[in-house]
Amino acid sequence: MVANPGFASSLKTLLPGLQETEYSELLNGSTLVAWPRTAADIRFSPQGTMGDVLRALPKEFDVPVYVESSFLVPGIALGEDKKLGIINELLKVETLSGVTYYSERRNGIAVLFDNVYQVAQPGSKTPMETKPLTALPDSLELSVHLRDSNFGSSWYEMSIKRLGEGLFFSLQNQRPLHFMMIRAFSENDVRMRIVIASVDEGTYVAAICAANPAKLAASLVDMYSAMEKRLRAVQGWVVERIAGKISK
Repeated sequence: MVANPGFASSLKTLLPGLQETEYSELLNGSTLVAWPRTAADIRFSPQGTMGDVLRALPKEFDVPVYVESSFLVPGIALGEDKKLGIINELLKVETLSGVTYYSERRNGIAVLFDNVYQVAQPGSKTPMETKPLTALPDSLELSVHLRDSNFGSSWYEMSIKRLGEGLFFSLQNQRPLHFMMIRAFSENDVRMRIVIASVDEGTYVAAICAANPAKLAASLVDMYSAMEKRLRAVQGWVVERIAGKISK
């Protein structure tokens, strides 16, 4: 295992409530998932500033559905020299096209998102070229179109910023989402936040999703499962972009 140079915090120090079995699962490449009811129930957010932005979401956005998830990229250090490259990888939003999930309805693997590209504003279907950055920004925001397998054309605000010694990534819907002609979510009612932190064991990625589904849509769809699939798909994509960059 390669320790992160310049960082003394272990995963157990940053996550004091982590069970030994969960720690072992992270080291072995498993994704941890939980469904907290309140901010006090959140367990996978690291201590300090990095985790504060995740724990703040249920306080800022009091809704029925929360899902949290975490993953460790073991033995790979997140150094300052890698952050610009990671941000540029995350800006390649078109690579979200083709991410998959397990569909109970289809009893197999299905594509979750396709036709993903940057747009000038929500509602546009005109792709914009995403140019790589040449300097590390403090923060940036852009609008992204994606076609969701259940909700059709959707528009999200993507935010990326430096946060302490790590990085922060978020998605928030800019237009209502519909399911079978029924409004499933109003604007800003699906919010995902992901933090990327350095630990002795590698690079830790923690994520949370908060969602406020319309009552009729919630009666037709298991929203906990729907949001878990989307959070894990986005988190998995982030992990892929990180691992591909920092391992070079």
